[in-house]
Amino acid sequence: MNIHQLDLNLLKTLLVLLKEKSTSRAAERLNTSQPAVSRTLAKLRLQLNDPLFFRESRG
Repeated sequence: MNIHQLDLNLLKTLLVLLKEKSTSRAAERLNTSQPAVSRTLAKLRLQLNDPLFFRESRG
């Protein structure tokens, strides 16, 4: 992956996701929809070839 090809707008969503720990809350904070945040995360995963997050059960 060439860092010069990375869409830096995707990193804004990643930053909010890291802070909020929820796609729904991140979407609310970014004033967009949850599916849009999920699509952005999918694009970032693809560009970086990394899962970025792992789902865990609560508790």
